[in-house]
Amino acid sequence: MKELHCKVNNGTGVTSRISAELVAEANRAEGCDITLVLGDNTADLKSIMNMMSLVIRDGQEFLVRIEGSDEDEVYESFASLLQDLRLLNQ
Repeated sequence: MKELHCKVNNGTGVTSRISAELVAEANRAEGCDITLVLGDNTADLKSIMNMMSLVIRDGQEFLVRIEGSDEDEVYESFASLLQDLRLLNQ
C-alpha cells in the first residue's frame, strides 16, 4: 500500500472539476484500489458519486491510498496529477 499526503492549497477547495480529474486518473488504474481518506470519511476514487459526497475545503488535509499490483506506477501518476492540481502536501 502506498499513501500520498495531500493538502488543498488552491483557495477554492476540491471542486467538481478537480474531483472529475481525480476520478478519471483513478479509473485508468485498473489493477489498483484507490481510496481518498478525509478524517473519518473515505471515498472510492473510482466513483464520482463518492467523491462528490465529500466537501474538501481549502487548507484541509487528506490521504490518497493506493493498493494493488500496479501501485508503484499509479503512485507516480497520481503524485504528478496532485502536484499539478496544487494538492500534494510538500
